Amino acid sequence: MNSISSTINHLCIIFIPCFQVFFFHFSFHFESKMALPILKGLLQDYVQSLLNEKIIDERFSQIRTKLEEPDFIQLINVYLNDVESRLSEFSCFIDSVDVNFSKLSMMAHKIEEKSTRIGARHMKLASIHLIQACDKEDHKLVSQSLCWMKHEFINTRNKLQPVLQMEQRILRLMSKQT
Repeated sequence: MNSISSTINHLCIIFIPCFQVFFFHFSFHFESKMALPILKGLLQDYVQSLLNEKIIDERFSQIRTKLEEPDFIQLINVYLNDVESRLSEFSCFIDSVDVNFSKLSMMAHKIEEKSTRIGARHMKLASIHLIQACDKEDHKLVSQSLCWMKHEFINTRNKLQPVLQMEQRILRLMSKQT
């Protein structure tokens, strides 16, 4: 009897940790399979809320649908970094003694083009407003428009960050499933 009891004990010591590892792997795999559609649904709902708020337009959704996740993430990151550096550059030019309004207008056009291309609606509208202010060569109006554009950029960036984070999470989950 003692021999049987010790054999069962030995088997339990070996089997239970193996089962726990198997169960953990199975449940993690199952959770990631379940998490992926949930996360995709949350992302879709969030993007729809940005459309409803008119932060973005349909172009953003089209790009998101057409591009693979890594390319989409890179595109948005490049856009955000480029606009941020252009706004910083814009601030330097506007603070100079001899403001070159045509150069500022061209810079605002570049931001408008990039914003239109990715569907950043609020940034596009702020760019148009800044272009009009530059065309009027009104320093005070240009300063106000630039301030509004910076505000819209911060708002747009803050609204797009969760999209990027969810897209990156989706990528990680998809890579774990393969």
